[in-house]
Amino acid sequence: MVETTAGFPPMPEIGLPESAYAQMAKQAEREGNEHARAAAKVGQYVTLAMDRSLDWDQKLRYFKHTLSRHCFPPRFAGDKCWTFYHNLADVVREYCGREALRIASTEDDLYASRLDMGQLREKIEAEAEAFFDKLMGGFTDCPEHYDQEDWAQLKLIRDQWI
Repeated sequence: MVETTAGFPPMPEIGLPESAYAQMAKQAEREGNEHARAAAKVGQYVTLAMDRSLDWDQKLRYFKHTLSRHCFPPRFAGDKCWTFYHNLADVVREYCGREALRIASTEDDLYASRLDMGQLREKIEAEAEAFFDKLMGGFTDCPEHYDQEDWAQLKLIRDQWI
C-alpha cells in the first residue's frame, strides 16, 4: 500500500482475499475510522470486480457501487479529505478502465481473427456494435466510471469495427 495524504489511510491494495478487506473494514468501524473503512471497501469491491469469471454487467455493478457509496467525503470535509476520496475514486476508475480495455482488446483480437478467416465484415460490425454498446453504455461522453484516457482508447478500438 502506498501512502497518499498525510493523516489518511493508504490507497487500498487490490487483489487481497475478500476476508482481508472485511477484517480491515470491521477494524476501521471499531476504531470509528470512516476513511479506513472506505479504503477497505474500495479494495474489496474493486477486487471483486476484477474476477475474470464475471460478465461485464456484474463487474460494472461493483465499480459503480464503489464509486457511489465509498468514494465521497463526508459533508463539510476539508481539502485533504476531498483529495483522499478523489484518489479512491481514481483507483476505481483505473481498474474499471483497465478491465474494460482488457475485455475490448480480447474482443478486438477475436474480430480481427474472424476477418482474417474470411468472415464478412458486416456480420462482425453488427456484433461489435452490440458488444461496444454494452461495454461503453451507449455514452457519447466519458461516464464517471472511466477516466478520459481509457475512454479515448475504448473509442479507438470500437471505431475500428463500427
